[in-house]
Amino acid sequence: MNRAPEISARAKASLGRMMELGLRHGIAGGAPGVDIQAINHIEGGTGTRMVVLTIASYTFRIITALHFEESAPMKAYMAQIGQRPPGSMTHQDFIDAICESSNMCSGTLNRELGNFYNGLGLSTPQILDIRSLPHLDHLGAQHLQHFRVDTPDGLRLHASLCARVYEPMDFEWKAAEQPASTGELELF
Repeated sequence: MNRAPEISARAKASLGRMMELGLRHGIAGGAPGVDIQAINHIEGGTGTRMVVLTIASYTFRIITALHFEESAPMKAYMAQIGQRPPGSMTHQDFIDAICESSNMCSGTLNRELGNFYNGLGLSTPQILDIRSLPHLDHLGAQHLQHFRVDTPDGLRLHASLCARVYEPMDFEWKAAEQPASTGELELF
């Protein structure tokens, strides 16, 4: 009997760090004070829908899902990230903003994975009902990790990362050090 390929512990940890960076860029808008925690299980009430994207290669498939609901606080938060007046956000503006935020998150993973793998492809965002979330457990994935994102104004979001490999996956990634800025102006 053939054993399924495995993802090393350091690759799982690296995927988690990549996802946190993606959430920081895409969902938190780079704002300070946002707390992102990896969690093992998500309780009910984490939204009504998910924005789902897939990163695919010849040797793996990674699914990212951002859980959301179209509530007044969530609309206000997405308007704030997009630097828009909260009252001006229509239903379609909100859907576009949440899809773009999720796309930025997954795009960060895609870019960073490109340092280790060739032939990567990123899907377009798809919106699914949150009741699809348990299906991630049945995809035969070797790694499933959930995340909780708490914003300074009390909004709580959740996200999921699901990885299935067709060949063993082993790499180590750490975020690049950001240069310290003293506010000086650079001229080119």
